[in-house]
Amino acid sequence: MARRDWRRLAWHGGRVGLYTSSAVGLVAVVGTLALWARPTWRADLASQVGPLLEATTGSANATGLGANGGVVGQLSQSDASMMAQAAQHVPSAAVLAAYIPNQRVAADARATKALDSREQIAVADYLARRYRVAGDVTGNLVRAAYSTGKEVGLDPLLLLAVMAIESGFNPYAESTVGAQGLMQVMSKVHRDKLEYFGGPEAALHPIANIKVGALILKECIARGGSLAGGLRRYVGSTSAGDGGYGAKVLAERDRLRSVAMGHKVSPNAPQAPVIVSSVKAVAKPVSTGSKSGDTTDSVTTPAASVGKAAAKSLEADDSTAA
Repeated sequence: MARRDWRRLAWHGGRVGLYTSSAVGLVAVVGTLALWARPTWRADLASQVGPLLEATTGSANATGLGANGGVVGQLSQSDASMMAQAAQHVPSAAVLAAYIPNQRVAADARATKALDSREQIAVADYLARRYRVAGDVTGNLVRAAYSTGKEVGLDPLLLLAVMAIESGFNPYAESTVGAQGLMQVMSKVHRDKLEYFGGPEAALHPIANIKVGALILKECIARGGSLAGGLRRYVGSTSAGDGGYGAKVLAERDRLRSVAMGHKVSPNAPQAPVIVSSVKAVAKPVSTGSKSGDTTDSVTTPAASVGKAAAKSLEADDSTAA
């Protein structure tokens, strides 16, 4: 009788274990599919679990921003760590940005309300999947865009959209005309700005490059009279067309806004179609260059330097400083 009872208990225990394992496996599969289909759920989970992992391991990189797990692009997790540390030593761009009156900047280009951590994580996760860059890196770049946008007074999603179109989030990108880094800054043209952030080598420093590019973009928008006009100047075109550059930047910003609002956006969504300009190109390059060849439209003198000289020219007809 004792042996029968033992066998019966073992048989029932085995069945309970099998059913329990099956249920756990089913829940795991359903949960994985749900997280894969809903980026906002992934962002919520990452924002809750990330701080616990960071507190447990003491690692600044355990924020769970990357959905692709490893490095797919040109950057590594060591790059992300160095980027986060270096960001603490880069000067603020607010001093130089104050020379450009905010009233001269188009309203749709100005800084909006800061997104909360969940929304920023969702944007970083989307960029990691779309541009095949490590999630830790895109997380640092999103945070840098938001801090820079606050300093300069520009929409951080606009800065991220420019980075996406200009370099695909490769901080070491360089065009044939010498434009460098995330925002494709022309080092030879904007030496004065780069000197403020440490010299010409700052063009390949991701955080410094974002700040310099944001200053150039703000000045271009102020001089262009509108966001579209500013993007035309930024890419180097003073004609009616810009080769579709502005359309691609604005389309990318719209996608990022949708992601931040929790909408499902495909990371494989095509960029806006390129509109070919009929204006002949001029050989002289300007402040920035695009890796995709968007600088083939007509160009003139590069954007002026940000500083007191720029402030005087901008404030000639607008005495209100930022």
